[in-house]
Amino acid sequence: MPGPVRELVEQQLRSVVLNSPFPCLGARSAFQNDSYLFNLLPDLDAPETPGYVIEDLRYFAQVRLRMANLYTYVVSFLEPRAIGDEPEWDRRLWSFLQRLHDLDDDPWDARFSTDPRDADFALSLAGLGQLVVTLYPGAHRYARRFAWTTLVFNPPEQDRANFPTDEQFLGFQNRIRERDARLQGQVNQSLPTTLDDPQAPGFSGAPVAPDSWRCPLRVHPPRKEP
Repeated sequence: MPGPVRELVEQQLRSVVLNSPFPCLGARSAFQNDSYLFNLLPDLDAPETPGYVIEDLRYFAQVRLRMANLYTYVVSFLEPRAIGDEPEWDRRLWSFLQRLHDLDDDPWDARFSTDPRDADFALSLAGLGQLVVTLYPGAHRYARRFAWTTLVFNPPEQDRANFPTDEQFLGFQNRIRERDARLQGQVNQSLPTTLDDPQAPGFSGAPVAPDSWRCPLRVHPPRKEP
């Protein structure tokens, strides 16, 4: 993408994340310390897009441990400029994540479950488990509303590295939930409330009911060694 366009989108994203009311403390830390990788691609739905994202994620997996304590990979898209309703976005996101998984030839990160219904599920891409956060036009959550459709990939390995006990990790999560509630007036019901709740229902940011929502991801069985 042309440098000025990329800079425009990245600086807009930085202004959102680094604004004091933005609730996610992990994202704020990554952006404050420049411990993130950012890319801008033309179109989420273009056939070549998953290949670019997988290559970025492979590079991110190689360099992440040389970054600060909290690190992330972020990719924004010029298209689509508008999202339909939020259930449509939930389907669209998981369709894209399925395309990434279908293209990925690295083994699943064995530290994490392959079942999105499990609390210890993380989407393994380029051999590294990831939790996904999305920002997009029209999101009902203010902290998820952004002009450019954006996917944020956060390896949960960093959570235990920074918050080794359940009490510390829950304290960090609760601080984010409190900030989100102050911004929105209520907490995001699709996000987990305990360590036993799955993360996958919250990936799209759409208002889904975690108890009844069914993840459409089809995880491939492990590839046999030749």
